Amino acid sequence: MPRPSPRYAQAPALVAFGSAVRERRLALGLSREALAHEAGIYRSYMSSVKRGCQSVGLVLAAQIAQALDVTPAELVAKARL
Repeated sequence: MPRPSPRYAQAPALVAFGSAVRERRLALGLSREALAHEAGIYRSYMSSVKRGCQSVGLVLAAQIAQALDVTPAELVAKARL
């Protein structure tokens, strides 16, 4: 299981991004498992992203956004980053 990097753990930007992902997931009525499956990542990793414990690169942000039927820019805007 990946451990959160102390450098990124609970960084406000990551927490805000994770909150935006969670809000959109709930609005769509998706389970955590369904979102992880659609994004092509492990549920536990998706959970780490949601909590702000994992840094998210551009490719992963695009995968998550696609699974949520939004653009990465929309997620970033929702997170107010």
